[in-house]
Amino acid sequence: MLTFFRNLVARIFGFDREINSLRERVRELSWDSAYGVYTRPAFLQFAMVMPRGTRWVAFIDLDKIHTLDQELGYTEVDRRIKATFSMNFRRSDVVARWYSGDEIVILFDSDREGADRKMEELALSARHEGLSFKFAIGEWAVGKESADDVIDALSENVRLQKTSSDQR
Repeated sequence: MLTFFRNLVARIFGFDREINSLRERVRELSWDSAYGVYTRPAFLQFAMVMPRGTRWVAFIDLDKIHTLDQELGYTEVDRRIKATFSMNFRRSDVVARWYSGDEIVILFDSDREGADRKMEELALSARHEGLSFKFAIGEWAVGKESADDVIDALSENVRLQKTSSDQR
């Protein structure tokens, strides 16, 4: 009965439109439409409500995206990235754009072998689009360590990979 009166008052005073508008805005801010993946804040929200257990996380740093942006244009590069990540993931996997335009994080709801297989498929999909990337996969003990800490360590691993490949 209380819910009925709350909804009635909200409709009378127009709060329901404002609430629905805010809900729509939250949905918009949770989705990166250029890449067709979640945003970093949405990923972190998923991480906060994730049940305890072990998950596998991949940090991906796309190669030479800024150069490709200059050569092909932002729209074409965004299309290629979106096509790369539009492959089939599990419904429970979470793919998100991280800090800048060339970093993606994936939370896998599978074992390590499943995460490795998906990364191989993703590398093939990227090559098909003329893209490449460096990545690191790590174990995340949900509830015992923060997602940010795990992803920061993976990011450092990828940075070291890029540094060593630049020196060759």
